[in-house]
Amino acid sequence: MSNKLWKYDTGWLCGYTEDRDLIRRIKRYKRDWSIMADYFRNGRLTGVQFKIPIEQRRPAERMFNVANIEENKAV
Repeated sequence: MSNKLWKYDTGWLCGYTEDRDLIRRIKRYKRDWSIMADYFRNGRLTGVQFKIPIEQRRPAERMFNVANIEENKAV
């Protein structure tokens, strides 16, 4: 299962996970993290992308089990 965390915009992070337990935990406890995208394969949920406020960077790093945050290299 893959978990990724990166800087999105000023004041925001993005997180992507395929871990079903983590998705359930985030939906239950982190109401201020909004879902940006749901990813499906053959009609089944495979991953979810969340938009996270920058103030919650440390809890996000712990939940996603990520040590470093990637820079957004998009043009």
